[in-house]
Amino acid sequence: MTDGRSNWTKEEIDLVVSLRTQGHAWRAIARKLGRSDTMCRFQYERYTGEKVSGDSCLPHKSAAETSPQLKVSDIRAERAPNSEPLPIGHPVIMKGLWNGLERWRDSTDIDQ
Repeated sequence: MTDGRSNWTKEEIDLVVSLRTQGHAWRAIARKLGRSDTMCRFQYERYTGEKVSGDSCLPHKSAAETSPQLKVSDIRAERAPNSEPLPIGHPVIMKGLWNGLERWRDSTDIDQ
């Protein structure tokens, strides 16, 4: 399967490498270039010599470059001091409620 274009310019490859090193996902890079994410990843691997698989594997940084990992418990949603809670029936609340009910239903389903 091809994108309809076979030749990659030096600028496109440099842009792929630059965006990926900044931490952008393959899909976002592909959308920016109008190419497939697989081909962008292939060109990145060809240019850098690194083997990469999927979005979860961003280029590795040395231990000196990495910041301490935040835990989920360290991250708190911050609200503006004068903000009001969302009203009952708000789409965000209803979606959360519905998703919670679906998970609860799936976890309690017992085959009879």
